[in-house]
Amino acid sequence: SFWSFVAGPGSRCQDLSARLDGEERRELFYRMRPEHALASSAALALCVFAFREIRKMRSLPSAPEGVKLKSGGEIVAETLLAHGIKHVFVLSGGHVAPVYVAAEKLGMRVIDVRHEVNTVFAADAMWRLTGTPGVAIVTAGPGVTNTITAVQNAKMAESAVVVLGGATATMLKGRGSLQDIDHMAAMRPVAKWCGTAKTLAQVGPLVAEALRRCQEGVPGPVFVELPMDLTWPLEEVVATYTAMMPRGDALLSIAVRAILKRHLNNLFAPQGIAHLLPPNTLAPARPENPAIVSSPPPTPKEASSREVAAVVGMLRKAKRPVLVLGSQAMHSQAQVHALVKAVRLLGVPLFCAGMARGLLGGNNEPRLQFRHERGKALKNADLVILFGAVCDFRLQYGNSVSQKATLVVVNKCQARARQNRAPTLAVKADAATFLVQLSAAARAGMKGKAGAVAEGQAAVGWFGETCAGAGEWMQALNAAEEHREADIRKKSELVPGAGEGANPVALCRAFNSLLPPDAVLVMDGGDFVGTCAYTLEPKGPLRWLDPGAFGTLGVGAGFAMGAALAYPQNQVWVLYGDGALGFSIAEIDTLVRSKLGVVCVVGNDAGWTQIVRDQERVLSSSCACTLARTDYHLVAEGFGAKGFLVTALAQIPKVVEEASKMARTGRPVLINCHIARSDFREGSISV
Repeated sequence: SFWSFVAGPGSRCQDLSARLDGEERRELFYRMRPEHALASSAALALCVFAFREIRKMRSLPSAPEGVKLKSGGEIVAETLLAHGIKHVFVLSGGHVAPVYVAAEKLGMRVIDVRHEVNTVFAADAMWRLTGTPGVAIVTAGPGVTNTITAVQNAKMAESAVVVLGGATATMLKGRGSLQDIDHMAAMRPVAKWCGTAKTLAQVGPLVAEALRRCQEGVPGPVFVELPMDLTWPLEEVVATYTAMMPRGDALLSIAVRAILKRHLNNLFAPQGIAHLLPPNTLAPARPENPAIVSSPPPTPKEASSREVAAVVGMLRKAKRPVLVLGSQAMHSQAQVHALVKAVRLLGVPLFCAGMARGLLGGNNEPRLQFRHERGKALKNADLVILFGAVCDFRLQYGNSVSQKATLVVVNKCQARARQNRAPTLAVKADAATFLVQLSAAARAGMKGKAGAVAEGQAAVGWFGETCAGAGEWMQALNAAEEHREADIRKKSELVPGAGEGANPVALCRAFNSLLPPDAVLVMDGGDFVGTCAYTLEPKGPLRWLDPGAFGTLGVGAGFAMGAALAYPQNQVWVLYGDGALGFSIAEIDTLVRSKLGVVCVVGNDAGWTQIVRDQERVLSSSCACTLARTDYHLVAEGFGAKGFLVTALAQIPKVVEEASKMARTGRPVLINCHIARSDFREGSISV
């Protein structure tokens, strides 16, 4: 049968094969000695393999007649769409053009930026606010390396981001092709997972795997390398390779042509050689195009009933408990309202950091969420529970919590839960899910007890019980909060000298009273943004975006794009330091072209103030810390946005009103606020 297939129709081998029925063929085979049969089978397999490889070397791949073979770019776009991706952030490049063109044709919104780092920042914000992985598409070489800072930022912020990076053609890797580098070596240290496609059949499953891996366990950024001969249409790829083939009858030329043809057929296998295989051969039937695969997002991990019961017991005994919620507590965006309800029912005082800021919004009565004097509260607490927060520099490596206190850490990562300080109990679970479990267990234990709080009512004391010392503890926390607020008010009343600009504390307090209630706040800066953190209050959950533990400057514009697309009904306000603005001011062009009505507020004190304050005190020099009071509002107008200059507090109400109206029409706004230097945040350098 094999030799009849090799020789083709009309041959003697085929005539002989036709005369022997299946029973006669089996009889001939059984007459062989076992070792001969084994050798014959091995030889046959080797011959089949050699024959197929030789046939690959003789012909170029093409789609079967009547079949349109999808390009890799189309397969990537369809896979993204199947996973619920509606937006992709790109910077154009020849290596990846088929991907974003196909995405646009499928109805996805394509936002093209001015620097690749902002594709990842925007994708990061999309994940944080919606729970859908953000997708960045960049070209090869410098396109990929330009994303590295943002990828590391996403890794430390635990954001599910997929970076699709172009690459040179598979046959040209390592041969000096344009923008050809070892992407894997560059991305493995910063990405949670990396993968590269080697055939067209791998493209769809690889992208699907990336979307799964970025969300499972501890979320994080992943990288997929897409060689351009797997993203462009088959006809274009074949034409490009054909142009590379040497002409002539020299043995070397013939060998090179054969190798390139074989490589092409392998790239597009099984599609590329489908037309070469005669019907009814040993090859199984396969579809002309790879299937588009999708998978549901992972289910948040619950804690065991034993762990929940243990923490309930700790809370019942505690007299001075404190909860600290970090950004990881906001990973389950779909259950944010359940999280808010659980926190209220527990009735335990809490501090929120990062994405958790504003969790209880403006409805914080009786007060459970505190903003100030967290360090003092943690030192005086007898029970501290960290939900998605860790003992890094933000908690002084665990030293913020009294050594006498019981410490519980709930985190998706066991290693992070034990970082720098061994807790009394480490729970590997989703922080929000654990809080909901904790609330349900506590309330179940209260059913039928006198004084139990009705469903949905804010608790007074833990679980609504009148706990010993609860009133005193809450009174102490409220007193510390009000004392710090009084200090801030006093700082805001200081009047700078003529021409110095507005008092930054007073400026931030004024903005806080005038911001729209639906505003999403994006923070990008050092000293000015630190002042904002003490004075601006998000009016609800998922209304605050900052870089996270990596402290990256330049996130503002990218985060703003993602936020504006995630929440098109909300206004997005970016609070910039003048130093940080320089990293992404060109993206105002992107905001204008995309009709994203973002309002940018710049605290312009003409310097890197967070650094220079202590640098001058310790090193007696302002070297490398001085900027100019640049007319950033005019720069913004050059890009097509509306610019305002504010030099006095009295201008703010009118400017905010006009800026909000203009932003609602889809036109970005930049408010350039001249501010004075201040000692409000003296000694604020973190290490």
